[in-house]
Amino acid sequence: MDKSNQTPDEQRLDTRNWPEATINTRRSSDEVARLVVSRLWILTILSTVVAGGLVAWQLGGRGPVIEVSFAEGYGLQAGDPVRYRGITVGEISEIDLDETLEAVVVRIQLTEAAVDLAREGARFWIERPNISIGKVRGLDTLMGGRFVGVLPGSIDAPVCRKFYGLEVASAPVRNITDGLEVTLESKRRYGLQAGSPINYRGVTVGQVLSVGLTNDAATVEARAYIEPEYRQLVREQTRFWSSSGLDVKIGFSGIELDADTLATIAAGGVSFATPNSLGSVATTGQRFELYKSPRTEWLEWQPRVAIGNASLPPGVVTPSPVLGIRTQSGALGVLGAGRERGWLLPLANGRLIGPVNVLTGAEGETCQLEVAGQESSLPLAELLQSGPLASGKLQQSLDKQVDTWPTNKMRLADKLEDIVVTCGSAEKTMPIAAQRLSVEETVWVIEPSVPLDNSWHGACVLSARDGLVIGVLLRTDERSSIALLTKELLELNALNSK
Repeated sequence: MDKSNQTPDEQRLDTRNWPEATINTRRSSDEVARLVVSRLWILTILSTVVAGGLVAWQLGGRGPVIEVSFAEGYGLQAGDPVRYRGITVGEISEIDLDETLEAVVVRIQLTEAAVDLAREGARFWIERPNISIGKVRGLDTLMGGRFVGVLPGSIDAPVCRKFYGLEVASAPVRNITDGLEVTLESKRRYGLQAGSPINYRGVTVGQVLSVGLTNDAATVEARAYIEPEYRQLVREQTRFWSSSGLDVKIGFSGIELDADTLATIAAGGVSFATPNSLGSVATTGQRFELYKSPRTEWLEWQPRVAIGNASLPPGVVTPSPVLGIRTQSGALGVLGAGRERGWLLPLANGRLIGPVNVLTGAEGETCQLEVAGQESSLPLAELLQSGPLASGKLQQSLDKQVDTWPTNKMRLADKLEDIVVTCGSAEKTMPIAAQRLSVEETVWVIEPSVPLDNSWHGACVLSARDGLVIGVLLRTDERSSIALLTKELLELNALNSK
């Protein structure tokens, strides 16, 4: 409608341009109360859910609770940490006296990551300041307070919840179940204490775990621990002596001072030597006498023992070669002429492999081979000669008690590598580093300084890397060399094994 044609009264009555009002309904007091209560319930429920989640998360990150009994508390308090390798692995939740009032029971809440600490063999002690000659320990407890230290036992040990704590800090030993623990007995202490180093040729290979009197108080005994990679160094004829003192000699040439490191002199120490004729490996718990000083001949011993990188990988089984003797028939044979001896490796396919001078005879000669208690005429059946090595079958099978070597555990060697030479026993096993080998035509020549004699002729040569047989040791003209397996020999033995 055109407003210009309206009268003033009509224009005043026109309400189309008037603003529209919004009308809100006012809640009653009861409605407001119900709304507030409902919202409070929602907040309460949400808070409960969040709190429950936090509690569950916190409890889920905890390990078991264990009890450790100590003779003294040394100021420990609830809330003090438990540490392993410098990190917190638990917390003391409660401290109390035991029922007899003779010990302090410490309850420890372990973290989830430290659950494997609660196994038999774990050692606990209270770390506190300890200042002595040659050793300073626990100074951080002066400012940060005391804490409980722990060293785990074997990961395969049974679960345990109750332990007896140590009076002094345990020596930091790793892989204690894999190493060698022996007992050293002496008339005097010679300055030994827990943590004193055990040295071989000046290299630390273990440590003393504890020192005390024997049950009858007649002698002093020390528990000695040798690291796993060095346990082969300790044999039945090994000699131990104290290296914690100074040896002063006065002569016409002046004063000669012989001493170990300053730390060894201060903290006490043990050295040992093993004779060249190794003998059997020492076993855990074996007892040795601890001498005050070494004898001259002990210091001259220089055996070669497979340790560290020179030893075979864990779990590798070494072959068991048998001694073979080739004899010549007739008068010359009776006089010992034409007699050759060497080690032979029996294979699972019924063949033998070894030096050619043991497995074959000269043309026109009648020879016999004696091996594993039986005799066979030469030449052997299906004989194959490949350079200085030969392989063949006996006329009859060897006794079932003779250990045979799988043909799939042999391989070719294309370059110099660390090796282990073995005649089948610990006394006749020797590591040889690749640096002591040189290539000469088709053999590897061993340095003359390596102590090998004719009794090693025919010994098996294994790769130190994988434990596979790669050759045979030969002794010719006072020289030691290694005849490597050839492709021809490996193919023949693989064919016969099918």
